[in-house]
Amino acid sequence: MKKIALMTTAGLLLSFQVELASAASISAAKRAFDEQNYSEAMTELTPLAQEGNADALNMLGKMYENGWGVEADPEQAMRYYERGARQGNLDSVNSIRALKNKAFKKEFDSLLPDAETGNASAQNRIGEMYEFGQGVDRDPDTAFSWYQKAADQGNVTAWHNLGRAYNFGTGVEQNYETAEQWYLKAAEQGHQQAMFFLGTLYATNHGTDTSKDSDVIAYAWLYNVAEQGDRTASAIETRMKMKLTDAQLSEAQALAEELKSKYIDPFSN
Repeated sequence: MKKIALMTTAGLLLSFQVELASAASISAAKRAFDEQNYSEAMTELTPLAQEGNADALNMLGKMYENGWGVEADPEQAMRYYERGARQGNLDSVNSIRALKNKAFKKEFDSLLPDAETGNASAQNRIGEMYEFGQGVDRDPDTAFSWYQKAADQGNVTAWHNLGRAYNFGTGVEQNYETAEQWYLKAAEQGHQQAMFFLGTLYATNHGTDTSKDSDVIAYAWLYNVAEQGDRTASAIETRMKMKLTDAQLSEAQALAEELKSKYIDPFSN
């Protein structure tokens, strides 16, 4: 018993010593960092970061983001920030957001001239950036306008995005029937996400095709998306399968095969 107690005490002392050494190292690293002695900071921070120290990861991220003592490397900075964020460092979380916004702003500025001169792909992407507030203030109405311009030129993803806009009333009055029309137009060109949203439209009883049960149609679309590796579609499809009768499931599987032959196989490599 005494031997066990001694071993436990020794283990606790060793752990305490390690913690003290780690605390001393991070203090030295912070001091070097604050004094802009980045060579010493790098020497101190690297082993701490390898151990998963959140503050060390965050400081290394700042060094790579700003080119302090190292060649600037935003991608490496992001990797350090992401590791720091996973360890709960809020400064890393904010830095990730700032880096992404900086990249989005650069992308927006580079794409806008092409969009304004009629490039459909650029128009669609500008629409997405306005919809989600990426590099620009969020503006659903302007997003819809850009989607429409791209869609008018035959951009398939813009057709899908118009479907979402009408589906959820984003920048336009909600209209499920119009949403379905745009989703179907994109799905007919093999657009996987359009197929997914068609499935969810019918799963929520907002589809317009009354020739079959809504769950049957929903299952058929979602099954095909799941077969392409979409985990969300797979989870929904599995739950829907439990709702269907044997007859409905047989009908849904036949419809899934029909949809696959029309809208997936022709676009497969």
